[in-house]
Amino acid sequence: MVFVSMRQTNEVIDSNYYDRELKYQQVIDAKKNLQKTNDSVLLVTGAHHIKVIFPKNTVSQLDSGKIEFLKLSDSKFDHVIVMKPSNDSLYEVPLALLAKGMYRVRIEWSNDRTGYYQEKDLQIE
Repeated sequence: MVFVSMRQTNEVIDSNYYDRELKYQQVIDAKKNLQKTNDSVLLVTGAHHIKVIFPKNTVSQLDSGKIEFLKLSDSKFDHVIVMKPSNDSLYEVPLALLAKGMYRVRIEWSNDRTGYYQEKDLQIE
């Protein structure tokens, strides 16, 4: 066992480790920012659209953002929507863009230089 441990290196396997760690900390901070508002993003499935409704006080001066629909069973059906700067608290996503099944919806956005993040699961039928 000593022989094996002496031959092992402590090199970082992922060369982007530091960048990933910073990104993960940003996600943690963004989740905390949303928790401070005591509100959350709502996903409402209609006949032809999914309405993504943001808390109004988190999109008053929207800098940027994205909504990712990640299909858990097949990544080729993943879909990303880039949010454009606006003060609209509602985004409508056509159901035609998404295949039926279970999705993890990751929503991240920045409003007046404050980041927000939320994840939800969504079943498309």
